[in-house]
Amino acid sequence: MKIIESIITAFSALRINKMRTCLTMLGIIIGIAGIIGMISFGSGAKALLLWEVEKVGGPSVFGVYRNDWIRKGNKWIRNPSDQYLTMDDVRSIQTECPSVDVATPEMSRHAALTVSGKNKQARMQATTFEYQIARKWYSGYGRFLSDDDLDTWGKVCVIGETIWRDLFAGLNPVGRELKINNHRFTVIGIMESRGKGLDPENSEDNQVFLPITTAQTHFWGNDRVGHIMIRAKNHALVDRAVREVKTVLNRNHGNVAFFETWIMKEELKTANRIISFIEIILVAIASVSLVVGGIGILNIMLVSVTERIPEIGLRKAVGAKSMDIRLQFLTESVMLCCIGGLIGIGAGALMGKGFAWAVSKLMHDFIQWPSVITLESILIAVLSGVSVGVFFGYYPASRAANLSPIDALRHS
Repeated sequence: MKIIESIITAFSALRINKMRTCLTMLGIIIGIAGIIGMISFGSGAKALLLWEVEKVGGPSVFGVYRNDWIRKGNKWIRNPSDQYLTMDDVRSIQTECPSVDVATPEMSRHAALTVSGKNKQARMQATTFEYQIARKWYSGYGRFLSDDDLDTWGKVCVIGETIWRDLFAGLNPVGRELKINNHRFTVIGIMESRGKGLDPENSEDNQVFLPITTAQTHFWGNDRVGHIMIRAKNHALVDRAVREVKTVLNRNHGNVAFFETWIMKEELKTANRIISFIEIILVAIASVSLVVGGIGILNIMLVSVTERIPEIGLRKAVGAKSMDIRLQFLTESVMLCCIGGLIGIGAGALMGKGFAWAVSKLMHDFIQWPSVITLESILIAVLSGVSVGVFFGYYPASRAANLSPIDALRHS
């Protein structure tokens, strides 16, 4: 009951000096809005990162590759190993690694595309049917590469949406001829659009896909594979799948350590740690405004105590205890912060959307930066507001509680 009475009395006291109350809350509003906005910005970065990871195939994906250059001492030298990844390795991984869901080879290079006198530079990606399964990326029109295309070294290709719009003017390209580095190929499909992503200069929609056997025959002249993308059956089996793949490759190549491994799960952890560190710094900077707001509350509450000394003396004279007086002023301080915090949450949500919009425009809409308001950020904001109210309101409340009734009444 005392708490309810304290809240009603505190609300009445704050309503009497509306202008002073609003100006006092301003620092809290700015501080909370800054915290919400910064957390929203960081959460947006994590959401964007997860989205990009899903475009690659998800956190269960990893890969093996052979580096052309290795570091020896303080110098980079050409890899002296005579071992290379091959299609035999891909087949061994598919059949002998029980924790692996799918494995697909990748080889890429820049290519010149020509259609009816129109020219375009794009990335040529040589792979297999399993590529679309590993990447969770499928053809939006027509079909993707098939096992028959690989077995017959078919001169067929699947194009990205950017190539379709630039070279075929949005018309049906299936069955039409496309020259890739002066070799004639038949278009059999168009990939779903993946957007420009984080690297607009190397948009995934600006790719052309060929059967890897055809590319090896016409462009590379050998059966080597530059990179093998692998997806584990689930996230928990990633480490086991990596060990199985390493065992198979070491056996196939006489235990020669010529390849390296990347694991999306580890890359994601590292990126999230960096984002979290940046987020903490941004929140710490925004919290300065909250501290300034708390100092403002401390100042105003001291003024309020001075103005209300006669009221404090009268309440003590009729039986109010020191704890009641302390609770009364602490309630006012916390209410100031909570009201300011609620307004700050709304302002922070708008700030987060503003940040997201500004970054998207700064990137010329190559990426749509998401604005993410999490329950965690709201709880942090509310707890911060209450903590500031208690911390900066305790001294004025204690000063009021420790006043002598006689001295207080003399003040009237």
